Amino acid sequence: MITDAYAAELKARHASSPTWGASTKKYGAGDFLAQITGRAYVQSVLDFGAGKQEMRKFLEEHAPHIDYTAYDPGIPGIDNVPKGQFDMVISCDVLEHVEPHLIDDTLRQMWSHVKYVMYNNIACSPARHDFTEGPYKGQDLHLIQEPTDWWYDKHIDAINDPKLSIQEVRMIQRRHKSTPNGWRERAHIICERLGN
Repeated sequence: MITDAYAAELKARHASSPTWGASTKKYGAGDFLAQITGRAYVQSVLDFGAGKQEMRKFLEEHAPHIDYTAYDPGIPGIDNVPKGQFDMVISCDVLEHVEPHLIDDTLRQMWSHVKYVMYNNIACSPARHDFTEGPYKGQDLHLIQEPTDWWYDKHIDAINDPKLSIQEVRMIQRRHKSTPNGWRERAHIICERLGN
């Protein structure tokens, strides 16, 4: 799901920046919390690409009964993919950072851990910051910059499972003066596994 060189670059970034990997607090924790607590059957969560584990803090405060598991290839100690399935798999500001040639494998890996539902919150616009080291030096931190429709199709094509049901797709646009068209887009995609 990730090359060794890119994993090393992510570990260096996480180690050098207190805010790198903390965007759940800004972009998704409240929404994720509503998605989790609104489903009584969700008792376990895999935070895929957990970064600074902001989701853990929100769950400890608002839903302490949830069994939380973190995975992030850029954080020592949680950099091994966990085994088994989880009621919900969540990612926030993760998929746009995946190496493009590995996005299909990553989505399939995530789906393999889903017992009931997967929720991905994806930035569709440039990060406006570039890698300064590593295999992607000079490229935008968002290695994949595609619109919501592309992400919807990618989920269906990559996962390719008859039990996959796309329950909700939301495109969120916010005004932002630094983008060419004046807007920044985010995709929220909720998938459920049929037959459970």
